[in-house]
Amino acid sequence: MSMMQTEAVPIKGLRTAGFILVVLPVLSLLVLAHHPTVAAHDVHEAAHQLAAVVGFAALVHGLLIAAQCGILYALLTWMGSRNLANPLPRAAAIMLIVGTIGVLGAAIIDGFIVARVASYPHEGDPNLVIMDHLIRYSMSLNQVLIVAGELALSAAFALLSMDMIRFRGASRWVGTAGFMLAGASLLGLLTGWLVLHLRGMQILFTAQSVWLVWLGVFILQSTGDDQRRVIATPASGRANASG
Repeated sequence: MSMMQTEAVPIKGLRTAGFILVVLPVLSLLVLAHHPTVAAHDVHEAAHQLAAVVGFAALVHGLLIAAQCGILYALLTWMGSRNLANPLPRAAAIMLIVGTIGVLGAAIIDGFIVARVASYPHEGDPNLVIMDHLIRYSMSLNQVLIVAGELALSAAFALLSMDMIRFRGASRWVGTAGFMLAGASLLGLLTGWLVLHLRGMQILFTAQSVWLVWLGVFILQSTGDDQRRVIATPASGRANASG
């Protein structure tokens, strides 16, 4: 008797996942390009500028949160097809969820909390001092969450890429590019070379989006009309066990 060990499992929705990965990262970049900014010399001026963009900041970050959730769904669908019984996809899925929680937390603070704090009545020096502390605390918490989230996401991309590198053809190329991206992101974040203020986020999101779109195209091309096919063959060939 022989048993064939497959590296992928039947799963529905792969083409939808691929389409999401092609579309949502691009839309996220367009939304991020309209991220509101504040250029102020004192807390009073900063509070007025933040209060003026409460609604717009909530809209921008709400769209980014929705897009991030869609990307999480698509990547988890893809990891499910790689068979979560295997350690690399399973570890990647865990890190992806942890990273997404961090990124969503940072977006909630930046888009819904900071601007609302600034919109509270703040006339008088004592209130301005309190507001200044609240805004600084919120932004510090935002940075902790976004850095932790992106570190976890980079680890997830590295693990997912390591799984893809094991296979022949386009999977290996996509996996290699993803591993290089994840390594550069981790190095930049851990050394402090990559600072995740708006400009840094735009750079990182652009690099991630290019890879996610490539992964989405790969998924669409690999699945074709049959969403239940085994997407890739291990580079070492199919394993057989007899007994």
